[in-house]
Amino acid sequence: MSFDPESTLRPLRQRASDVDALRAGAPAAALVVRVARAAETTLRRMLRDDPTAPVELRLRALSADDLSTPDLLAELRRRNRLPMELAAGFHDLDLACERISGGADPGPRDAQLAIHVADGLQAHVLSFPADGLLEDPALPDPDESVLVHDDEELVHAVPASRRGVPRETLIALAALVILLIVAIRLRGGGDDDALRRGEAELRAGRVAQAEASFRAYADEHPREPQPRVYLARIYREAGRIPDAEREIQAGLRAAPEDAGLRVEQGYLLLDTGRPADAVPVFRQAVLGDSTSQRAWAGLVKSLRATGRPTDAEQVLRRAPAGLRALMRTADARDTAAATTQAPAGTAEP
Repeated sequence: MSFDPESTLRPLRQRASDVDALRAGAPAAALVVRVARAAETTLRRMLRDDPTAPVELRLRALSADDLSTPDLLAELRRRNRLPMELAAGFHDLDLACERISGGADPGPRDAQLAIHVADGLQAHVLSFPADGLLEDPALPDPDESVLVHDDEELVHAVPASRRGVPRETLIALAALVILLIVAIRLRGGGDDDALRRGEAELRAGRVAQAEASFRAYADEHPREPQPRVYLARIYREAGRIPDAEREIQAGLRAAPEDAGLRVEQGYLLLDTGRPADAVPVFRQAVLGDSTSQRAWAGLVKSLRATGRPTDAEQVLRRAPAGLRALMRTADARDTAAATTQAPAGTAEP
């Protein structure tokens, strides 16, 4: 499947003189905006030109109305086409572009950020295979068909070309294996009973019972992040910070890019008075799951807590509509409460 790096990089190549001007220390505002927009167009072309992506997605890629910038980054990350560091750098540059376009002066690091993203993006695109062929990240190894993935055990079908076994026979055997595993799980109550039971107990407010269920599931499935997320949240809300940190780190060792773990890590940093450290963690969570309202809310809160209200407002404008409504309502309620609060020492009517 062919991919032409030069075609993808054309928008950024056309801004090479702007990048050189930034290196030379030229006034940054207009240059940063142009480089940021060229970088976004390049990312959109990267997805549009990816022959392994679904046609519907490629058609939406060039339109911000059809595919928002956060969703663009999340899709490139999901398809393993963009390193996390470069995605995070572009995210910051995009915020700077919006801030400057709104009339603000460029920040002290905006020019360097634009240079870093432009250089990094060009180097990354040019690092793709010299023959222009891309592998579909969703496809299995062509020599092996993975039939069942059960915890740590993989059951593979040996290719027919190697053993002379008809394809139909392999499919039938695979179906029998799957049916056997399903039957065993149904008879035993299902592997995920402890997880589902823990979720039900947590919703009902039975925190101790939920903790025990999540712990049992985590012990049986040490590589799965979800029980660690629940345990970390329970411990954090109980003030058991070291326990929460332990669960997060255990989860991240097995699933370093899991968005749920990053969200919980961000709130742990917020709760312990480290909002500046929480910003990149929440940003990574948003890049990993652009639909997570908790991730977006955490990013807004951490930006506000670090004295970056303009960036927080820009992030909020991109957040899911439901979250925007909730946070706007909460902000309005807080403002109304502050303005109607009776002066100290005055009796309320």
